[in-house]
Amino acid sequence: MLKNLISGLTGRMKKSSDSTSDEQPVPAPFTELAHDSPASRQLENAPPLDLPPTLGFVSHQPVMDRLQRVVAYDFFVRQGKRNIAAGKQQEFDRLMLSTLQNMDIFRLLAFRRAFVHISIDTLDEPMLSNMPASSVIFVLEPSQTGSVSEDMIKRLDALKQKAMRFALEPAAYDPGCLPAHLQNDLFSRMDFMILDFDAPSAKVLEPILDQLPKRYPTVRWMARNVGTAEDLDVCLRGPGHNRFALFHGPFIATVRALEGGKVDASQTRVLQIMRMLRANAAAAEIETQFKLDSVLLFKLLRFMNSPVHGLSRKVQTIEETLLLLGRETLFKWLSMLLFTSRKDDGTAVSLLEKSLIRARLLERMGSYRGNRVEAEHLFLTGMFSMLDVLLGAPFPDVLDPLELASPVREAVVEQRGMFAPFLSMALACEQGDTEQIEALAKVLDFDVDLVNQYYMDAAVWAQVVLRDSEVHNNVEAV
Repeated sequence: MLKNLISGLTGRMKKSSDSTSDEQPVPAPFTELAHDSPASRQLENAPPLDLPPTLGFVSHQPVMDRLQRVVAYDFFVRQGKRNIAAGKQQEFDRLMLSTLQNMDIFRLLAFRRAFVHISIDTLDEPMLSNMPASSVIFVLEPSQTGSVSEDMIKRLDALKQKAMRFALEPAAYDPGCLPAHLQNDLFSRMDFMILDFDAPSAKVLEPILDQLPKRYPTVRWMARNVGTAEDLDVCLRGPGHNRFALFHGPFIATVRALEGGKVDASQTRVLQIMRMLRANAAAAEIETQFKLDSVLLFKLLRFMNSPVHGLSRKVQTIEETLLLLGRETLFKWLSMLLFTSRKDDGTAVSLLEKSLIRARLLERMGSYRGNRVEAEHLFLTGMFSMLDVLLGAPFPDVLDPLELASPVREAVVEQRGMFAPFLSMALACEQGDTEQIEALAKVLDFDVDLVNQYYMDAAVWAQVVLRDSEVHNNVEAV
């Protein structure tokens, strides 16, 4: 939407160097925070607050690097309907930090980084120091009650001495909340600055007109709420594009045409094998198809032998896999190979991560009711919900040859039927739409806190699956 304006204006910017690096090993998991830490005791002994007893759903949305690989999550709570009163923001942030701790986000931080939104008033909160500095970047929101002061700058310096990192959206800091003489003091201490594409045009353009990238060349930028592939192209290829290091928004889910109209041969073979499974082809015929693509067979056996399946012994052939796990399970996990056939395609891997999270969330919600078959079908609903984006072809064309169960097809293609509310819940979780989540939770008879926990569990589970499949992202560059 802003392509012409931004393309023209960013041409005047001085390009900064791109600091992305090659793949790094996944770090070891972080240790959980002690529940009897000083910050925890302070929170437990605090007097009752005039705040909601729970934050409801805490959104965590993916943040991608320049190769469109997921390297971080953006944690925040939509506060619109909560209507936090002036002077209560610090208490709200404390509740937010406590909620993140109770959700055990540190499991996820073993694989990804986190952007956590707090008020700049909360810089003196002791709980900040308990967050892992190497994995968390605090996004400082403007104060609701006053302006930035020199004392805040001093507190910021003290936290930065502990290797803590910070980000802000410059356009959110107007003269009413940031005195002109302190602007450089605050902005120069940031590790990231944010350009929000969802803001009014004047707000989006303000940092560019002010030439902030030129004034703070060491600060990296995150483009937030990038809505379309066209907006992403502006960030990646337009003049001055090197200032952008991270990207957030729904652009990843927009249907894209395959380059040159080519269909990947491995994807075609996977789809053929899935059709054969549905047609009850003999195990020898299915194995013959895999032998025509040794890389495909290697990927599948490596994944099937990963700890996530809990097999007592390693399988060596497709026949053994069918015998031990069955056709439905093989069909279920073949869908993963559709996303990993393109080795260097960061977008495909990001789509895989999003699909795995959807699939696992829906499966857990189905398992809660004790129906194994329904849970398996819900897994497929989530897994295939982005197949049109991956293959660059519309529904129902990409699903018809697979002969999926009617509830799966109805939910994915027509957004109706018994599985549709579950898929809608996954989409609402991704978007952090608290009102929709609460409405769907009532329809499905689920507690919102349970949905919150299941969604976090699904995100961590997806990271484990990717790790076991040797799909690594360059989180060390964040």
